[in-house]
Amino acid sequence: FFFLFFLSGIRTMASRTESSSSDFKGNWNQDSLCTNGTGVEGEGKVVHLRFHTVTAQDRVERFIAIVLEIQHAWVVTFDKYGVEERLDPRLQAASPRILTMDQLAAKVAPPPGLLAPDLQKRLHPDTPGVIELWASARSEAKNIKIGDEIHFQTEKDSVFVKKFFHTAMGDFGHLEGGQVMSEMSKISDKLATQKNWEEDVEGVDSDEWED
Repeated sequence: FFFLFFLSGIRTMASRTESSSSDFKGNWNQDSLCTNGTGVEGEGKVVHLRFHTVTAQDRVERFIAIVLEIQHAWVVTFDKYGVEERLDPRLQAASPRILTMDQLAAKVAPPPGLLAPDLQKRLHPDTPGVIELWASARSEAKNIKIGDEIHFQTEKDSVFVKKFFHTAMGDFGHLEGGQVMSEMSKISDKLATQKNWEEDVEGVDSDEWED
């Protein structure tokens, strides 16, 4: 039943979105394409969606290509305990972690040869401020629609999405009840985590944060 439901969702999306494909030389190992950096986090508006298939020697991988008009993006960092350090780009616009569009585009560029030149022209710098990320077609990314605003994090410095969530209630009109509750829970958890982090550092001098 689950397989039929998943296949139905993919077919539905494929029928209403553009599709593309590319060939990968050798066996597919996504981890080998995610070896640099600590990852990128950011927010943006979905301006285009595409169903992308990569054919390798040993398998076929299917992705949802999410084309985003970027609002903010920054480098993922960790404290000395390995805990991810939060950043609010609206309050910390001068942080050295904030990325320029050129920096961001370089970090999340698709692997060489896997994006056709005409599709590459749709992205920064040819189309300023726009990047593309790939999420597994098996993930909740199949519920994303054009116009959604999402918060994302990548698998290290790569085109691959590690996790994402919607950032506005208004984006849920196309989702069913259970999916709406799931997205609301993610936003609630994110806000709670951010609030706790802010409370932890409130009243602490900046030079004490590194102790």
